[in-house]
Amino acid sequence: MLNGGVKMSHEEHKAKAPKKFKFAVITVSDTASLGKREDLSGYYIIEELKKEGNDNVYYAVVPDEKLKIIKAVIEALEKADIVITTGGTGITRRDITIEALRPLFDEEFVGFGEIFRLKSYEEVGTAAVLSRATAGIIRDKESKIVFCLPGSLNAVKTALEIIKREAYHILKHARE
Repeated sequence: MLNGGVKMSHEEHKAKAPKKFKFAVITVSDTASLGKREDLSGYYIIEELKKEGNDNVYYAVVPDEKLKIIKAVIEALEKADIVITTGGTGITRRDITIEALRPLFDEEFVGFGEIFRLKSYEEVGTAAVLSRATAGIIRDKESKIVFCLPGSLNAVKTALEIIKREAYHILKHARE
């Protein structure tokens, strides 16, 4: 990218990115929404991103139901710069997070899912193909980012490595 005729490095680009953001976490899980399972993944995301200096402004646990997922994301987008969903990204009949949210995306950046699956492959081997993790930009008055992560705590830890490194940079570009 040119800046006054001078090519900017990746590091210079990142240096101009926001230093913190407001985020929302939405856990999509039938069992957690019924109180039958603790939401370890959602709590982990909140704690890790708060450690980085970011502000948690919304949290919800919803069942694997399309309208409840969409409603929670829309509520979260009113307050947050970045929304992270966890759960519902596999291939079972009830895994509908991607189908519910993909139509809201103005742009999907599949690179996030590709990198996530690559890192997952290093950890779990070919089982990484079972994840449909993705991310997208929703443009309104201001562009917002939505990351759709698997529900397992190990998968969330892997995804957060990527998010903590790149979310600021992604947000900067989405808002240009």
